[in-house]
Amino acid sequence: MNPGEIHYKVPWRAIGSYPGHHSSQQKGGGLQFRNHVPLMDAPDPRRFDIRASLRDPFGQIRVRVYQQTSSIPVFIVADLSASMAYKGAHSKSETLAEFVRSLSYSAYRTGDAFGFVGCGERHSELVFLPSTLNRGSGMALAEQLRGRTPAAGTSEGLIAAAEHLGSRRALVFLVSDFHFPTDLLDRVLGSLALHDVVPVMLWDRREYEDLPKFGIVRVFDRETNRHRMLWMRPALRERIEERFARRRERLFELFAQYGRSPIVLQDGFSADEVTHYFYQ
Repeated sequence: MNPGEIHYKVPWRAIGSYPGHHSSQQKGGGLQFRNHVPLMDAPDPRRFDIRASLRDPFGQIRVRVYQQTSSIPVFIVADLSASMAYKGAHSKSETLAEFVRSLSYSAYRTGDAFGFVGCGERHSELVFLPSTLNRGSGMALAEQLRGRTPAAGTSEGLIAAAEHLGSRRALVFLVSDFHFPTDLLDRVLGSLALHDVVPVMLWDRREYEDLPKFGIVRVFDRETNRHRMLWMRPALRERIEERFARRRERLFELFAQYGRSPIVLQDGFSADEVTHYFYQ
Protein backbone atom coordinates (compact mmCIF):
# COMPACT_ATOMS: atom_id res chain seq x y z
CA MET A 1 0.00 0.00 0.00
CA ASN A 2 1.40 3.37 -1.03
CA PRO A 3 1.79 5.99 1.73
CA GLY A 4 0.06 9.35 1.65
CA GLU A 5 1.65 11.65 -0.91
CA ILE A 6 3.10 15.07 -0.05
CA HIS A 7 2.91 17.78 -2.70
CA TYR A 8 5.64 20.37 -2.15
CA LYS A 9 7.07 23.31 -4.05
CA VAL A 10 9.94 25.76 -3.62
CA PRO A 11 10.01 29.54 -4.28
CA TRP A 12 13.44 29.42 -5.95
CA ARG A 13 14.73 28.16 -9.30
CA ALA A 14 16.63 24.90 -9.38
CA ILE A 15 20.08 24.80 -10.95
CA GLY A 16 20.29 21.07 -11.73
CA SER A 17 20.44 19.85 -15.32
CA TYR A 18 18.40 16.71 -14.60
CA PRO A 19 14.78 17.22 -15.80
CA GLY A 20 12.15 17.37 -13.10
CA HIS A 21 9.14 19.19 -11.74
CA HIS A 22 10.51 22.53 -10.49
CA SER A 23 11.19 25.86 -12.18
CA SER A 24 14.82 26.02 -13.23
CA GLN A 25 17.56 28.40 -14.27
CA GLN A 26 18.41 26.03 -17.13
CA LYS A 27 17.42 26.52 -20.73
CA GLY A 28 15.97 23.42 -22.31
CA GLY A 29 12.94 21.52 -23.44
CA GLY A 30 10.31 22.89 -21.08
CA LEU A 31 7.00 24.51 -21.93
CA GLN A 32 7.60 27.97 -20.44
CA PHE A 33 8.80 30.48 -23.07
CA ARG A 34 11.94 32.35 -22.02
CA ASN A 35 13.09 34.57 -24.91
CA HIS A 36 14.33 34.69 -28.51
CA VAL A 37 18.01 34.29 -29.34
CA PRO A 38 20.05 34.05 -32.55
CA LEU A 39 20.26 30.59 -34.08
CA MET A 40 24.03 30.50 -33.45
CA ASP A 41 23.42 30.87 -29.69
CA ALA A 42 20.88 28.04 -29.59
CA PRO A 43 21.43 25.88 -32.70
CA ASP A 44 18.06 24.15 -32.80
CA PRO A 45 16.24 24.89 -36.07
CA ARG A 46 13.10 23.21 -34.73
CA ARG A 47 12.60 26.34 -32.61
CA PHE A 48 12.77 28.70 -35.61
CA ASP A 49 10.42 31.70 -35.24
CA ILE A 50 9.70 33.35 -38.58
CA ARG A 51 8.03 36.46 -37.15
CA ALA A 52 10.83 37.19 -34.70
CA SER A 53 13.36 36.65 -37.52
CA LEU A 54 11.56 39.08 -39.86
CA ARG A 55 11.48 41.73 -37.11
CA ASP A 56 15.18 41.41 -36.29
CA PRO A 57 16.92 44.67 -37.36
CA PHE A 58 20.15 42.80 -38.17
CA GLY A 59 18.46 40.12 -40.26
CA GLN A 60 19.46 37.28 -37.91
CA ILE A 61 17.55 34.04 -37.73
CA ARG A 62 15.84 33.92 -34.33
CA VAL A 63 14.78 30.82 -32.42
CA ARG A 64 12.63 30.35 -29.34
CA VAL A 65 14.25 29.35 -26.05
CA TYR A 66 12.25 27.66 -23.29
CA GLN A 67 12.76 27.30 -19.55
CA GLN A 68 13.52 23.77 -18.42
CA THR A 69 11.99 22.26 -15.31
CA SER A 70 14.56 20.47 -13.15
CA SER A 71 14.75 18.17 -10.16
CA ILE A 72 15.99 19.17 -6.72
CA PRO A 73 17.49 17.19 -3.83
CA VAL A 74 15.09 16.59 -0.94
CA PHE A 75 16.43 15.68 2.51
CA ILE A 76 15.16 14.97 5.98
CA VAL A 77 17.55 16.00 8.73
CA ALA A 78 16.23 14.32 11.87
CA ASP A 79 17.00 14.74 15.56
CA LEU A 80 17.64 11.29 17.06
CA SER A 81 18.13 12.42 20.65
CA ALA A 82 16.37 10.56 23.46
CA SER A 83 13.45 13.01 23.73
CA MET A 84 12.34 11.80 20.27
CA ALA A 85 11.52 8.42 21.86
CA TYR A 86 8.58 9.98 23.75
CA LYS A 87 5.24 8.19 23.41
CA GLY A 88 2.16 10.13 24.39
CA ALA A 89 -0.99 10.38 22.32
CA HIS A 90 1.33 9.49 19.44
CA SER A 91 4.85 8.12 19.17
CA LYS A 92 7.37 10.65 17.88
CA SER A 93 9.52 7.85 16.43
CA GLU A 94 6.50 6.47 14.57
CA THR A 95 5.62 9.92 13.27
CA LEU A 96 9.19 10.37 11.99
CA ALA A 97 9.11 6.96 10.29
CA GLU A 98 5.79 7.76 8.59
CA PHE A 99 7.17 11.11 7.46
CA VAL A 100 10.24 9.42 5.95
CA ARG A 101 8.07 6.83 4.21
CA SER A 102 5.71 9.43 2.73
CA LEU A 103 8.34 11.98 1.69
CA SER A 104 10.63 9.40 0.05
CA TYR A 105 7.67 8.12 -1.98
CA SER A 106 6.58 11.67 -2.84
CA ALA A 107 10.09 12.65 -3.97
CA TYR A 108 10.21 9.54 -6.18
CA ARG A 109 6.85 10.47 -7.72
CA THR A 110 8.02 14.04 -8.32
CA GLY A 111 11.32 12.95 -9.87
CA ASP A 112 13.51 14.27 -7.04
CA ALA A 113 16.29 12.45 -5.21
CA PHE A 114 15.66 11.75 -1.52
CA GLY A 115 18.20 11.55 1.29
CA PHE A 116 18.18 11.29 5.07
CA VAL A 117 20.57 12.44 7.80
CA GLY A 118 19.68 11.34 11.34
CA CYS A 119 21.88 12.85 14.04
CA GLY A 120 22.47 11.89 17.64
CA GLU A 121 25.07 13.12 20.07
CA ARG A 122 28.15 11.78 18.30
CA HIS A 123 29.17 11.06 14.72
CA SER A 124 28.99 7.33 15.44
CA GLU A 125 25.23 7.71 15.98
CA LEU A 126 24.68 9.04 12.46
CA VAL A 127 21.97 7.38 10.35
CA PHE A 128 22.67 8.33 6.75
CA LEU A 129 20.93 7.62 3.45
CA PRO A 130 22.73 9.27 0.49
CA SER A 131 20.57 11.14 -1.97
CA THR A 132 18.96 8.55 -4.24
CA LEU A 133 16.20 8.06 -6.81
CA ASN A 134 15.62 4.51 -5.58
CA ARG A 135 12.04 4.23 -4.36
CA GLY A 136 12.71 1.30 -2.02
CA SER A 137 15.55 2.92 -0.06
CA GLY A 138 13.29 5.36 1.79
CA MET A 139 10.75 2.64 2.54
CA ALA A 140 13.46 0.40 4.02
CA LEU A 141 14.82 3.30 6.08
CA ALA A 142 11.35 4.02 7.50
CA GLU A 143 11.10 0.42 8.74
CA GLN A 144 14.58 0.70 10.26
CA LEU A 145 13.57 3.86 12.14
CA ARG A 146 10.44 2.16 13.50
CA GLY A 147 12.60 -0.44 15.19
CA ARG A 148 15.15 2.05 16.53
CA THR A 149 14.79 3.83 19.88
CA PRO A 150 16.51 7.24 19.90
CA ALA A 151 18.86 7.33 22.88
CA ALA A 152 21.40 10.13 22.33
CA GLY A 153 21.93 12.43 25.28
CA THR A 154 21.95 15.66 23.25
CA SER A 155 21.22 16.97 19.76
CA GLU A 156 24.73 18.35 19.15
CA GLY A 157 25.19 16.10 16.10
CA LEU A 158 22.73 18.24 14.12
CA ILE A 159 25.48 20.85 13.65
CA ALA A 160 27.39 18.44 11.39
CA ALA A 161 24.35 17.49 9.27
CA ALA A 162 25.16 20.07 6.57
CA GLU A 163 28.36 18.18 5.73
CA HIS A 164 26.26 15.34 4.29
CA LEU A 165 23.88 17.40 2.13
CA GLY A 166 26.15 18.31 -0.77
CA SER A 167 26.71 21.67 -2.44
CA ARG A 168 23.46 21.89 -4.45
CA ARG A 169 20.66 23.82 -2.82
CA ALA A 170 18.16 21.34 -1.40
CA LEU A 171 14.76 21.33 0.24
CA VAL A 172 15.55 20.20 3.79
CA PHE A 173 12.96 19.15 6.37
CA LEU A 174 14.50 19.63 9.83
CA VAL A 175 12.51 17.22 12.02
CA SER A 176 12.73 17.47 15.82
CA ASP A 177 10.79 18.32 18.95
CA PHE A 178 13.36 21.11 19.44
CA HIS A 179 13.63 20.41 23.15
CA PHE A 180 17.17 21.71 23.25
CA PRO A 181 18.73 25.18 23.79
CA THR A 182 17.82 27.85 21.26
CA ASP A 183 21.48 28.87 20.86
CA LEU A 184 22.17 25.34 19.54
CA LEU A 185 19.18 25.63 17.21
CA ASP A 186 20.49 28.98 15.97
CA ARG A 187 23.83 27.34 15.14
CA VAL A 188 22.11 24.43 13.38
CA LEU A 189 19.98 26.75 11.24
CA GLY A 190 23.04 28.85 10.44
CA SER A 191 24.94 25.77 9.27
CA LEU A 192 22.05 24.93 6.90
CA ALA A 193 21.81 28.45 5.44
CA LEU A 194 22.70 27.24 1.92
CA HIS A 195 19.48 25.21 1.78
CA ASP A 196 15.74 25.85 1.99
CA VAL A 197 14.98 24.57 5.49
CA VAL A 198 11.45 23.67 6.59
CA PRO A 199 11.31 23.05 10.37
CA VAL A 200 8.96 20.23 11.41
CA MET A 201 8.03 20.31 15.11
CA LEU A 202 6.96 16.96 16.58
CA TRP A 203 5.11 17.91 19.75
CA ASP A 204 2.62 15.90 21.76
CA ARG A 205 -0.28 17.41 23.68
CA ARG A 206 0.30 15.07 26.62
CA GLU A 207 3.67 16.68 27.23
CA TYR A 208 1.99 19.81 28.56
CA GLU A 209 -1.85 19.68 28.33
CA ASP A 210 -2.97 16.47 30.00
CA LEU A 211 -1.32 17.02 33.37
CA PRO A 212 -3.33 16.29 36.53
CA LYS A 213 -4.59 19.21 38.60
CA PHE A 214 -3.55 17.68 41.92
CA GLY A 215 -1.29 14.86 43.05
CA ILE A 216 2.23 13.53 42.95
CA VAL A 217 3.63 13.26 39.42
CA ARG A 218 6.79 11.44 38.45
CA VAL A 219 8.60 13.06 35.50
CA PHE A 220 11.49 11.63 33.53
CA ASP A 221 14.09 13.48 31.45
CA ARG A 222 15.09 10.97 28.77
CA GLU A 223 18.24 12.81 27.73
CA THR A 224 19.74 12.93 31.24
CA ASN A 225 18.05 9.73 32.54
CA ARG A 226 16.93 11.62 35.64
CA HIS A 227 13.63 11.12 37.48
CA ARG A 228 11.91 13.76 39.57
CA MET A 229 8.82 13.84 41.77
CA LEU A 230 6.54 16.87 41.55
CA TRP A 231 3.59 17.91 43.68
CA MET A 232 1.20 18.95 40.91
CA ARG A 233 -1.24 21.76 41.67
CA PRO A 234 -3.15 24.24 39.48
CA ALA A 235 -0.51 26.97 39.78
CA LEU A 236 2.31 24.62 38.70
CA ARG A 237 0.23 23.19 35.89
CA GLU A 238 -0.50 26.68 34.57
CA ARG A 239 3.19 27.56 34.81
CA ILE A 240 4.18 24.50 32.75
CA GLU A 241 1.58 25.27 30.08
CA GLU A 242 2.69 28.92 30.02
CA ARG A 243 6.34 27.92 29.53
CA PHE A 244 5.45 25.61 26.64
CA ALA A 245 3.49 28.47 25.04
CA ARG A 246 6.46 30.83 25.46
CA ARG A 247 8.79 28.16 24.08
CA ARG A 248 6.58 27.72 21.02
CA GLU A 249 6.50 31.48 20.45
CA ARG A 250 10.30 31.73 20.76
CA LEU A 251 10.80 28.91 18.26
CA PHE A 252 8.45 30.57 15.76
CA GLU A 253 10.41 33.81 16.10
CA LEU A 254 13.73 32.07 15.51
CA PHE A 255 12.46 30.14 12.49
CA ALA A 256 11.06 33.37 11.02
CA GLN A 257 14.54 34.90 11.18
CA TYR A 258 15.66 32.16 8.80
CA GLY A 259 12.75 32.65 6.41
CA ARG A 260 10.33 29.83 7.23
CA SER A 261 7.49 29.16 9.63
CA PRO A 262 7.41 25.59 10.99
CA ILE A 263 5.09 22.67 10.35
CA VAL A 264 3.69 21.60 13.74
CA LEU A 265 2.65 17.93 13.91
CA GLN A 266 0.90 17.38 17.25
CA ASP A 267 -1.50 14.64 16.21
CA GLY A 268 0.79 12.21 14.41
CA PHE A 269 1.77 12.37 10.75
CA SER A 270 -0.56 13.77 8.09
CA ALA A 271 0.56 14.09 4.46
CA ASP A 272 -2.35 16.48 3.81
CA GLU A 273 -1.20 18.76 6.62
CA VAL A 274 2.31 18.97 5.14
CA THR A 275 0.89 19.63 1.66
CA HIS A 276 -1.34 22.38 3.06
CA TYR A 277 1.75 24.08 4.46
CA PHE A 278 3.09 24.61 0.92
CA TYR A 279 -0.18 25.60 -0.72
CA GLN A 280 -1.97 27.55 2.02
